[in-house]
Amino acid sequence: MRALVLNGAIGSDPVLSRCEASVVQALEARRAQVDVRRMQEIPVAWCQGCFECWTHTPGICKIDDAGRSIAEAFAKSDVLVYLTPVTFGGYSSELKKALDRSLGVLLPFFKRIDGEVHHMQRYAHHQAIGVVATLEHPDFEAETTLRTLVTRNAINFAAAVHAVAVLDGPTNAVHEAAVCTALIGTLTAPPPPAAAPMHIDDVDRLLPALPCVGDTAVPPRRALLLVGSAKPRGTSTSESLGHEMLARLEARGIATTTRWVQHDAHSAHGLAALAADARTHDLLVIATPLYIDSLPSLVTRALEAISADRQSLASPPPLTVALIVNCGFPEARHCSVATAICALFARATGARWAGALQLGGGGTVGGRSLSETGGVVRHLPAALDKACAMLADGRAIPPESLAAFRQALMPTTLYMAAGDAGWLWTAAHEGALMKLWRRPYAAAP
Repeated sequence: MRALVLNGAIGSDPVLSRCEASVVQALEARRAQVDVRRMQEIPVAWCQGCFECWTHTPGICKIDDAGRSIAEAFAKSDVLVYLTPVTFGGYSSELKKALDRSLGVLLPFFKRIDGEVHHMQRYAHHQAIGVVATLEHPDFEAETTLRTLVTRNAINFAAAVHAVAVLDGPTNAVHEAAVCTALIGTLTAPPPPAAAPMHIDDVDRLLPALPCVGDTAVPPRRALLLVGSAKPRGTSTSESLGHEMLARLEARGIATTTRWVQHDAHSAHGLAALAADARTHDLLVIATPLYIDSLPSLVTRALEAISADRQSLASPPPLTVALIVNCGFPEARHCSVATAICALFARATGARWAGALQLGGGGTVGGRSLSETGGVVRHLPAALDKACAMLADGRAIPPESLAAFRQALMPTTLYMAAGDAGWLWTAAHEGALMKLWRRPYAAAP
């Protein structure tokens, strides 16, 4: 049995250090070969969202750094254990930078699981996924969001079993060791007999209720757009939708600024500049793609920096947070965990939460404007108009705009067929068609 332990601690974290030792001891007691990676000690480039691990060098990330070796260990392991502080209900940015680079473990092609669209598996074996997470104090909403995220990861990676252990509040080494040992016992138990087809619970019902804060009497004067895509400027759906929103806000007299996480969030200087900018704006619009069921690592890192900066202030200035998030699946509900994470970020920083526009099939837009795209997105400009009118008045995004963005762009069967054909065409164009299904970290299929 092979096990990969990813420690996503940020700074000095004695609790996660002790948990790491306990997890390793429990795995070695079961004669597992254990590979431990402490992510804050490992320079790993961020995922560029280019999908070349699917269509150019199938199964292998084009970036030749430690992220590639982590993805290889990910693919070869029977047990995956993540150690992380709970960050707004999600993983830490240090852990997420490793998970984002694991996309090549999957195939690009679609399949349905209990009526919901997911990606096919590249490898035949089914891993066990376990998470040990820490909270400074009990937090039902954050813990529930984390557990939902782990469940969504388990579905997408076809995990044989998944388990979560949350340590909240003051703890001690004895309790931590007992919790970690019990978790490893669950992950390494003999597999159950063949089960019935998987049932997927409605993700929106699993998540905690995080309503938008009521209207404010002061409309925003300055809006900051944070573009979360790592694609080249002018080519991403996130940037396109974000600038569509800014243009509408500018038309209502609101000054706007745009920052890109790929420029700011990978250096201390950039993060400091980003946090300083957030102080001088009263509306923060986060426009981002979905990476591995939640926010990209650089977006998480940016939010960590903004939150730390605001919490350091005796009286942080008023701030409203809104989100535009898109995914490559036809169902917008895949974005719901990322939405909950951003709502919890707003709560943690004392900001107003104005809601999220969730879009499935985001690749349909690409780097184009909605007017250029037309067709299946022709209903979105009006929904965006209403959303921006409300935001400009200091109010939350209206329900009709939220519903319009979540509306499916086309029938699911058609979307799946078009998506699969697109991956085949791109791979053929790159001369990689016959390599699409290869398993570089296992025996040939």
